[in-house]
Amino acid sequence: MLLVAVVLLCGTVRHLEATCQAHGSHKATPSPEPELHDCPLYAKNACCTADIKDKMNTLPEAECWNRCGLLSTKCEQFFKQLSCFYRCSPDATIWASPNLPNYLLNVPLCQSFCDQWYKACENDQTCTRNMNSDLNTSNHTRATCTSECIPYNKMYKDGKDLCESVAGDSFKVRSCNCLSLDKNDERVIKTLMQEDSTKTGFNGELPCSEKRSTVNKLRLSIRKRSLFVEDIDGSGSGFPTTE
Repeated sequence: MLLVAVVLLCGTVRHLEATCQAHGSHKATPSPEPELHDCPLYAKNACCTADIKDKMNTLPEAECWNRCGLLSTKCEQFFKQLSCFYRCSPDATIWASPNLPNYLLNVPLCQSFCDQWYKACENDQTCTRNMNSDLNTSNHTRATCTSECIPYNKMYKDGKDLCESVAGDSFKVRSCNCLSLDKNDERVIKTLMQEDSTKTGFNGELPCSEKRSTVNKLRLSIRKRSLFVEDIDGSGSGFPTTE
């Protein structure tokens, strides 16, 4: 129970209905929370109540991320963003785990978000690579470290490693059709909800069309350059010819 909320995010879309998690800390149905100042992104339609501000530093996940002392303000802010998503966003259930109630699976986090998270936390201390499995919770009251505290930049090699390791398979790093836990998420989630599920790619992910387009343009550019060089060695005009 201690680690239920720690499994926060990454990309298999199980269903597309915005609702609240079936968990004691969530409301039965989402509704406006104008005083939700600590998680303002979800104030218009939230699964949490405004008193989450008073609970933020005593939530189970906070117990886990503070095992090696209090995190720096910038580092802790990323963990709070993830906690806000899990506890307040009605869209979190899109990535609900089919096997573990109240857990999330494969929420697609943007590479840029993960890189910023890593930079913010690289000098902070942690004793767990995977908060879901590397903490001792046998006493059911307080998670304890099972290994020594070391800097994040020693535990994880980069942002991708941090995102895809810190909470097991909760996160999945993507370059597009991904969440940055900001106002742009609304557009991304709207795209996910409008897409026909038969058009999604492997593991329920939408294909990165803009990335694929860039790659195709690069390939075309390389092909033209190759043809141009080949023609210089011959006797043509220097432009590709049709056969």
